[in-house]
Parts: sequence; structure tokens; C-alpha cells
Amino acid sequence: MNALIVVDMQNLFVDLAGADGPAVVAAVNRHVAEAVERGDPVFYTRDYAPIDLPVGDPEGSTSLHPDLDVRGTVVEKGPGKRGGFSGFLLAPVLEPQQGHGGGGLGPLAGLLAGTGARSVTVVGIATDICVAATARDAVRLGYDVTVPLEATAYANPVTGGEHPVLGELRAAGVTVLDRENFSR
Repeated sequence: MNALIVVDMQNLFVDLAGADGPAVVAAVNRHVAEAVERGDPVFYTRDYAPIDLPVGDPEGSTSLHPDLDVRGTVVEKGPGKRGGFSGFLLAPVLEPQQGHGGGGLGPLAGLLAGTGARSVTVVGIATDICVAATARDAVRLGYDVTVPLEATAYANPVTGGEHPVLGELRAAGVTVLDRENFSR
């Protein structure tokens, strides 16, 4: 069985993806629909504190994007503003001097293990930060991992060649499906 992990498809990040945002939402929604049709579990990560926000997040920056097809379990992760990038981390930061990633595994690890899945597909935003961290941690936890680039967007895109994070992901054992070579 395969599980789908949808990383940080929150208003803030979809907006930061700019012109790529709507296409990524549409591609992620296709993956969600296919996973649900197969009976595969779907998990959505939501960074509870990606940046410093006004109290109560009045603009809904951390809310899942309204066009996102949500048919699965939403799990908290983060805070990204302190280095909690992986969907598997829940790192409450109590003191400013606490190191990045301080804390431990969040609920995703146990929920995913409970499904019996042996592989995961990781989609969402941002390819070079939270998607990559989630994919690497899934490999460390023993899963076969695939990242289809057509359902991701970069926070820090590069021009004139392949993004360095893709080589790092491949070296970690992640299967990266390039946009050009992706077929349905």
C-alpha cells in the first residue's frame, strides 16, 4: 500500500508559489483523487508556525488552501520558522535559543505506520524545503519514497539547470519524477 503525504498546501505557501500555485493545487488534487480511488491513506501536513504571524492568524495564512481537495487526516508539524520543516516533526519551540528541529516526531509517523503502507508519495510546497525534508525523513523511517515534481513548487527556484535538492533527494534514495517525464 502507498500513502500520499500532502505537504503544507497552506494559503501562505500557495501564494508564495505565485503563478505556479494554481497548477500545483490542481496536480495535488489529482494525486488526492487517485489515492482515494485506490483506497490509499492521505495525510496533509500543516505548519502551525511557518513565520511570525499576528496573534490568531486573522488572515488565515496557515489554513489549508480553499481549492485543496482535503480527504484525509490533517497533522500539525513545524514550526518551520525554527527549522521544523519535515512533516514528521512537531517541535514546539518554548525558548528562542532552542535549536532547529528541537522536539521530536509528530503524529504523522505513528499514523503512517498504523496504515501498513510501505511506500509514500510526497507532494506539495516547497520542493526544496519541506517536501525534501519530509521525503528524506520518510526514507529514514524505512519507506520507499516518490516525489512527482509536477505536484510541487520551489520556494527558491534555480535557472539554467536542475535544482541541487533533486540530486540530494536521489542520493538519499528518493525516486524523483521529473515534470517532463511524468506520465499518467
